[in-house]
Amino acid sequence: MENPEFAFISDLCHVLAEQTELQPILDWLVKKSTQMLGSDECSIKLVRAEAVSPYTVVTKPRFPESGTQSWPTMLKESVIGFLHRHGELATPDIENDPRFPSLRGLPLTVRALAAVTLRVDGHVTGMLAASNRTPGRKWSKRDLQLLSIIATHSAGVIEKARLRVEAEKAIRLELEHQAMEKELSVARELQMRLVPATPLRIGHWQVEGRLSPAHEVGGDFYDYFELDRDRVALVIADVTGKGIPAALLVSTVQSALRAFAEAGIEPLRVIEQLNRTVVRSSAAGKFVTLFYAELDHAHGSIRFVNAGHNHPRLRRADRTLELLETRGFALGMFESGDYQMRETAFGPEDSLLLVTDGIPDAQDAFQRFFDEWRHDALWREHGGEPAGVLLDRLMAAVKAHRGSTPQADDETAMVVAPRRA
Repeated sequence: MENPEFAFISDLCHVLAEQTELQPILDWLVKKSTQMLGSDECSIKLVRAEAVSPYTVVTKPRFPESGTQSWPTMLKESVIGFLHRHGELATPDIENDPRFPSLRGLPLTVRALAAVTLRVDGHVTGMLAASNRTPGRKWSKRDLQLLSIIATHSAGVIEKARLRVEAEKAIRLELEHQAMEKELSVARELQMRLVPATPLRIGHWQVEGRLSPAHEVGGDFYDYFELDRDRVALVIADVTGKGIPAALLVSTVQSALRAFAEAGIEPLRVIEQLNRTVVRSSAAGKFVTLFYAELDHAHGSIRFVNAGHNHPRLRRADRTLELLETRGFALGMFESGDYQMRETAFGPEDSLLLVTDGIPDAQDAFQRFFDEWRHDALWREHGGEPAGVLLDRLMAAVKAHRGSTPQADDETAMVVAPRRA
């Protein structure tokens, strides 16, 4: 009669000649172990290098119709901990074994249990276990010898297959990372193409903006363009989401807004039509906060509508600040956004600051926000300076506040400031 140990080793060689993937090897090993031990099921559990607790790789029941039961975390940790110290375990009833008081009274589907370690180069890489669902089996010395032989000849095979799987996973993750980086690069390029490349001079003022994208591109944008000889349109917005989908929605919003604004309708109607466009064209859960204004530099006034965006700061010549507040939901939330238009005077020495929430929400290493009071103080003190100087000062202040903390969101600002000789 053929020795079962030699038969196992011979069969294992045949399996290795046919299989290089981890899962088929594990499936065969637990099936073979279950047959050789005559147990209800066998399990192979590997210990992840980065984790304290083991995880189940595969469990094979002797009778598939009975189903496979996962080991509770307490059982896995108790058994692997015992095996680290003693190398093998045999118990007729682990639930009532005095060596495992923490398992007493638990509703375990594993009762009679025999287990040995899987070792490679002296290091424990996992365990091989045979179990019965009912208590009472007394594991023989022969049972433990069989388990040990299977584990000894399988551990290196399993480890090589596992390392191959991890290497393939690392390659796949790297390819996914490269694809994501390419997508982010395309989105950043698209995002930067949508903002004006040069400042705009209008009457007594100059309009200029800055956009500092975060690593994960969001949907910030700003825009300014002439409507006619007397009026200029100003817009700043923030689209929910990241990457190309957000950048594409930004493109849709910007082109639609320009079309509506250049048609000559008033700001309130521009935003109402733009909201309907976003509701119908964007995916569920995609919203846009947006502030839109028309500056009439010939008559010294500004009309504006706010769709859930940060309130812009208007700085008067005497350094007092006014919030340009109106009601209105973010674009895309409801068919009717209940928007409101306001108008206020805009004098030759007045200036306007518009930001997205990446500015006040910038955090330092202690999770303290840059907050609105900081840019209000800076704006009140330096708002009379040229637009470009103001923007450089603001962005530098935000960066200094963050310090070594990575930028979490796009940081965008736009300024309308008096022109200086």
